This record gives sequence, structure tokens and C-alpha cells, in this order.
Amino acid sequence: MFHRLFFAVILIVVSSCTYTGREKPSPEKKITIARQKHTVAILPFTGTDSLLISGMMNAMQEQLAVEFSVLPVVALPPFAYYRPRQRYIADSLLVFLKNINQGRFEKIIGITTKDISTRKGEIGNWGILGLGFCPGVPCIISTFRAGRNKIVPKDFLRRMTTLALHELGHTYGLEHCASAACLMKDANGKMNLDDGDSYCVTCKKYLLTLGILK
Repeated sequence: MFHRLFFAVILIVVSSCTYTGREKPSPEKKITIARQKHTVAILPFTGTDSLLISGMMNAMQEQLAVEFSVLPVVALPPFAYYRPRQRYIADSLLVFLKNINQGRFEKIIGITTKDISTRKGEIGNWGILGLGFCPGVPCIISTFRAGRNKIVPKDFLRRMTTLALHELGHTYGLEHCASAACLMKDANGKMNLDDGDSYCVTCKKYLLTLGILK
């Protein structure tokens, strides 16, 4: 009698420890993890060619796993104008773009036909093709120094797409790359957008970890 009672108590204890009160998940059920949605807004400033915008967006969508949106055209802000050189200060334009974005998009890229500049070392106003926070939200590119009237439209589109991918790369945290064939290489004051129009293996690997590349 004692042995039967002992085994009955053991059985009750074991049963109470293994029961959770929850339905066991079916082997057929799969746990899905939602991927982060990457969004980029393109803001054309007054005078920017709409065909160039659409062409660049289509070209970038072939490489990036990003949803693009084109915002309405806006005028360049007067406070960013540097009258002595008749240029717009790129750093001020980045602040302007960030304020316009207000967190709506993961990144925002402004495109202008006007000359832009930034400080470089001892040079207070250095003309540039583009600039982006690294890392950050906004970047700005300009067609002014890309030689639009010197090459055929197809090659110009390729140049501007490369430039846009370069500056967007900075916003995702990519520094200048040592590879001469990588589009993240430092321009060093030259217009070298024709030397390479894709990311190198190292830069690709980094962007893939972020889910940016297709």
C-alpha cells in the first residue's frame, strides 16, 4: 500500500512539472522575422531635370533593396548661398534636407544643378560634386561639375547614379574606400566617376549586412 501511494505521488509531481497550460506549437508553424524597410527620398531642387531623376531612381533600384520616393521640387534656401563664389554651402543644404525630412524617410538625397562647396582643410570654400553625413540621414549631389554637356546622356546618367550611390554609401556608414575600382573611393579633387560604378567586395559585404543591397 505504501509503495502504491509513493508512486502515485511521484506521478502527480512529474505531471505538474511538465504541463505548461499552453498549446504546443505545431511543427508546421514558421516564425517569420520582418525585415527592416529601407526608404530613400529624392528631393530635386529647382532646375533639376525630371528625366534625370527618374533615370537615376531606376538605376539605383537595380542595385539597392530600397523603396524610393520623389518629393516635390523646392527652391534652394537663400541662407546656404555663398555670394563671393556664387555657390551653395553643402553643409547648410544637409541641415536643410534633414529639417525637410523630419524622420519620414530613412535617408534623403537632394539633387541640384548649382555649384556646391564645403570646407576642406585650410580651404574654406572647396567646390565638390557631393556631400553626405557619415553616417547620417541627408546627402546632397550636384550636376554642376559632372560635365553634362561633354558626354552623351547615357554616360551622364551613369555618372550621376554613381555619385548618388557614393553619397548614400556615406549615409549608411561607409568611409572612402582604398580600392580604385570601388565607387566609394575618394575623388581627391578629381571628377573620377567613370572609374568604377559598383561597390567593391568589402563595401558590398557591409551593405549586405544592413539589408541595403539586392
